[in-house]
Amino acid sequence: MRKPQNLVEHRFFFPRLAKKWFVQNDETPADIADRLGRDKSTITRLLVKRVARKKQGRKPILDSAAVDKLQKKLEQMIQKADSKYEVTVTMLKRSSRTKASEKTILKALHARKIYFRRLREKPVLTDDDIKDRQVFAKTYSKKTGNWWNKHIHLTIDVKHFKVLPHSNARRYAAQEVTRGVYRKRGQGLNKGYTKPVTKTKFNTGAKGIKVLAGVGNGKVLLWEYLDGQRWGGKVAADMYSNPMLKKLTKTFPERKTYNVLEDNDPSGFKTKAGRAAKKAAGITAFEIPKRSPCLNVCDYFLWATVNRRMREQEKKWPARKRETRKNFLKRLRTTALGLPTAMVTAAVADMKRRCSRLLVAKGGNIEEGGKGGSK
Repeated sequence: MRKPQNLVEHRFFFPRLAKKWFVQNDETPADIADRLGRDKSTITRLLVKRVARKKQGRKPILDSAAVDKLQKKLEQMIQKADSKYEVTVTMLKRSSRTKASEKTILKALHARKIYFRRLREKPVLTDDDIKDRQVFAKTYSKKTGNWWNKHIHLTIDVKHFKVLPHSNARRYAAQEVTRGVYRKRGQGLNKGYTKPVTKTKFNTGAKGIKVLAGVGNGKVLLWEYLDGQRWGGKVAADMYSNPMLKKLTKTFPERKTYNVLEDNDPSGFKTKAGRAAKKAAGITAFEIPKRSPCLNVCDYFLWATVNRRMREQEKKWPARKRETRKNFLKRLRTTALGLPTAMVTAAVADMKRRCSRLLVAKGGNIEEGGKGGSK
């Protein structure tokens, strides 16, 4: 063994050797002290402080591979349950036959960002729905965002809006759409940490309104109130024949026929009267698969955006402010028609991404958010 030549080398030579022998040769501090002619306590202190010692104690029950198996088993159990019952950690422990405690299993799942969360709400798809959605995705997944904006002249849908004349009604509406709040475990029963049960009916004190809206050419082109009219074939036919055709003719003066994207509403759009009115107006229905609101820009963008902007406006109002039904409907229309062209165009173009995701999902439910998303 070479000996150090000077004091500086002496300070670094022995520690390096000690670490090397301890880590690579698996020698004990006592053996290393004998070889270097140093005190055992000095070597032990050096290695304890400066060398990452091997972990001692029992090998963890749940290593990475074991957690992988637990996660796979959990996914299988959830799919089998099909939301008919809750899959608990106790059930997972029993089914996987792991020796780990429930607390250990939970800790491992939390480390992978897997927490018990509320079920996400999506339309229930039949086997035929999934096949139709897959065919739709194969047909249109390669269409560009520009194609959707140019080829579809109007996308229509019907929505019921609550009229909010006073502060209590406005507060309730704002609370309905609030998703959550940052809080500690166990904190959350005081004011600001709760919201009304979604299914609870709340009388705003004013009659609601049903709207037929249409998005096209980078704008909200159509915003018709069906006040006092019961939605059905006759009303749908009237909408096709008058306000819709009038708006399409004005927006696309060079055209004689129009592509209008609509859902499979059997009570209005698909009635005999509705189909006859479309044919007379030169309107071809661009139909999307059943139970697919993720493919209608009104559903995945327009309604939520208008509601959000209405609530933003109301934040600045004093609590005593009241608004007549007439003024509310006027403000609702102004808000919808005033959506920026760039925003509307981007929302329609998002159909490209949605169809691509639908293709990957083989017609099943898709993630709608993310980069470029509208929800």
